Amino acid sequence: MFEISKVLNHNAIVVLKNDQEYLIMEKGIGFGKKAGEKINLSETAILYKLQKENERNASIDKINPIFLEITHELLEYAQKTLGDIDPNILLPLSDHIAFAIERIRNNLVISNPFANEIRVMNPEEYQAAKQVKKIIYDRLGIEINDDEIGYITLHLHSARSNEKVDEGMQAAIIINESIKLIEDTFQTHINVYSLAYSRLLTHMKYMLIRIKTDEKLNLDMDDYVQSRFPRAYDVAEKILLRVGKELHHTIPRIEIGYLGLHIQRICDINPKESLAD
Repeated sequence: MFEISKVLNHNAIVVLKNDQEYLIMEKGIGFGKKAGEKINLSETAILYKLQKENERNASIDKINPIFLEITHELLEYAQKTLGDIDPNILLPLSDHIAFAIERIRNNLVISNPFANEIRVMNPEEYQAAKQVKKIIYDRLGIEINDDEIGYITLHLHSARSNEKVDEGMQAAIIINESIKLIEDTFQTHINVYSLAYSRLLTHMKYMLIRIKTDEKLNLDMDDYVQSRFPRAYDVAEKILLRVGKELHHTIPRIEIGYLGLHIQRICDINPKESLAD
């Protein structure tokens, strides 16, 4: 048995049980209810545990319940398509969506220069995040853009991994800057919707994971790539020097050869210069 501590709207209430607060989401659950009433949890109700002394949870009083409902609907969809999702994402993501809608209503452009990198690195989360576009339009009649979908993707990725939102953004920034360095060095343009681009980003995504976890590659391509494709190798070395500084990690040289090989492959598809000697 739960005790209602606050009715947010017809579909959301805050309850108390054994000195622990919860947010309950269910259609009509708050209709006609008042604080202090006792209530049982139905089979269709969704329970979100609110952590004590947590600033994010304190913000629940400042979030319009409609954004809790929008986020709850997105998380239900994500749970079905992605599997387990950390329910603690509800409040920070609701707050994020509320702020995004406020900016749109104030005619402020939402820009995300790293949306392509986020999309390619997190394809499953990106597809799930796209659902919020329909949910928001159905509820509010407001269109959000693909740049905003990218930000929401990072929240979903964080909710199903050990990576924080800012860590996901850091990875996207590193890869974005690396792509620019490749394009500038070889005077070429990389199609962000190409298979080669996807392969390069996938390699870099797992490369960053290996660096953070100190996982080592087995096959050393370093000498081969350095001798066969020296310019691609040189760019890879510059990229990994930056990565090492950003992540505060020492980069194994074996990673340079593998990255150089991927750089060679992507520039071979749209060559503007010869990369080999």
